[in-house]
Amino acid sequence: MAVICDNCSGKLFFNPATQKLECVSCGSSFRPEDVCDKDAELHSRYYSTRVYSCRHCGAEVITSDTEASTFCVYCGNPAIVFNRISREYKPDGILPFKITKEEAVKKICENFLNNPFVPSEVKKKAVPANLRGIYIPYWIVNADYTEADIISGEIRRNKRTYTELYSRAGKVRFKNIPVDGSKILTDDLSCKLEPYFLEDCKVFDEDYLNGFYSNTSDLSLEELKSSSIHRCHKLFGDEVMKTVKAANLKFLESRSWIDIHDDPLYMMLPAWFFTFIHKGKPYTVLVNGQTGKVVGTMPWDNRRVVLLSLCILTLVLGLTGVLFWCVGKTMSVNRDSFSPFLIAVPLLLGSACFAKGRGGLSRIMRNLKLTQSRDIFRFVKKRQE
Repeated sequence: MAVICDNCSGKLFFNPATQKLECVSCGSSFRPEDVCDKDAELHSRYYSTRVYSCRHCGAEVITSDTEASTFCVYCGNPAIVFNRISREYKPDGILPFKITKEEAVKKICENFLNNPFVPSEVKKKAVPANLRGIYIPYWIVNADYTEADIISGEIRRNKRTYTELYSRAGKVRFKNIPVDGSKILTDDLSCKLEPYFLEDCKVFDEDYLNGFYSNTSDLSLEELKSSSIHRCHKLFGDEVMKTVKAANLKFLESRSWIDIHDDPLYMMLPAWFFTFIHKGKPYTVLVNGQTGKVVGTMPWDNRRVVLLSLCILTLVLGLTGVLFWCVGKTMSVNRDSFSPFLIAVPLLLGSACFAKGRGGLSRIMRNLKLTQSRDIFRFVKKRQE
């Protein structure tokens, strides 16, 4: 499906910065809607494309023949080979890339690579050549959703903790809910990439795919319905929890019904993939191709983390000791009476820092689990049922 330049017959690539197809040979540019692919079938619900497979992880990706990849977009291995020509179902619409490859690298650097704990060998890999753009399949769903919940929560009364039960029920009409159309790309990951602003979507044109990877949805109708329920429950549940004034809230029971309106729209939404291997472990950081939102995290140098922690602990203990010594001297009080405080205060400060750090570390580890997920590398892999 390669589209060639009318002026010099060179291959055209879609440039997110200009929103135009540009020729790498003569520099000419064209609007996608003004370019006609002579091999395309008019009014067809299908289009032809090339499928490449990875010998290492088995992933298959769809790309135009303007994209000459030297490594797998999912696992980073240089084992990409041409597999076959495939006829794929044509989406209803596409959200073109707005963030360029260079801008995506800058976003990654701003979020992670200025951190002194990130190993230098990882920083060297964050270059435009190691990023790949891919259009992720989504279904845009409109639905009436009904849910009834029983929630448990803890409240404090007279210095005692009691568990209370709360019931909530309601009906919501959801419009333009994006549902990830891949079985392998996790819902947690796709949700973190959002939001996408669908008002910028275009009628699907193959020319937007030039220079990018893509894939088609592999969900059945029942699987799409199940994914829609899961997504609506998450949105509904987040709002329900705000209405309950208690701690440690949990769903004890939840019943839901969904009525999907009409036919969901099949869309392609953009993301940049930065894939690399560090100490034998795979990592993938994603960047929303429209907004620049970054999802994932980076490996860190454990020795630097331990060294900084020891330095901070030593500094806190030293400053606390000096402070109380000065207070005791100023107030002409026997400093021995401050000994319990010299011990207690650092312990309290350390406990508070530990609690806060533990919460932050938990969030980092959840992101790291997504970043290291091998399922992401197998995203868009064709599976025989």
